[in-house]
Amino acid sequence: MKKFYPIFGIIGPVVYILAVFIGGALRHDYSALYNSISELSMTNAPNKLLLDILFGIYNIFLIIFALGAYLDININSKKYNAATVMLIIIGVLGLLVLIFTQDPRGAPATLNGTLHIILSGITAALTIIAIILVGLSFRKYPRLKIYSWYTFITSIIIFISGGAAAASFANNNTYGGLFERITIFLFMIWIISLSYIILYNKIE
Repeated sequence: MKKFYPIFGIIGPVVYILAVFIGGALRHDYSALYNSISELSMTNAPNKLLLDILFGIYNIFLIIFALGAYLDININSKKYNAATVMLIIIGVLGLLVLIFTQDPRGAPATLNGTLHIILSGITAALTIIAIILVGLSFRKYPRLKIYSWYTFITSIIIFISGGAAAASFANNNTYGGLFERITIFLFMIWIISLSYIILYNKIE
């Protein structure tokens, strides 16, 4: 019998990716190569309400998915359970960054902007750790060895592209937005793939 909660792990990332593309398309002053995704939902940003709703839906769906994964008694692994708890925290932090918004580039730092950076940094670290833990917990399943290696490779690329994004934004380089999208979209694809595996009972 198929589980229901992984549906949220598939729909959520799709909503997020659509929100990023829609938000960028609605702004003529926005560059996907240069601007960060957080700039789409800054205070007084155009279409902020729409994007806050879409990003909020994603984070709520991620929390529901991760909570379902944590409570799933058919998957007995401490590493896996720890990873799902981290995914729950990532979802909560994702809701918080919609409140503590990014400061405009070049503007004086504010408390909200500083908290946004801190929360984003914690999210980035938890993302990499969660992916690695899932990969480690799936190594014992013969059918998932390839997926396990996929998770490890994904974590490495996310670490590299995430670092490149952070450095690009810190130095106001041209391709910060591109590196950030590579980082986040890889995570979204990973969440979808994990949801698919659980949905179709591939863990055995």
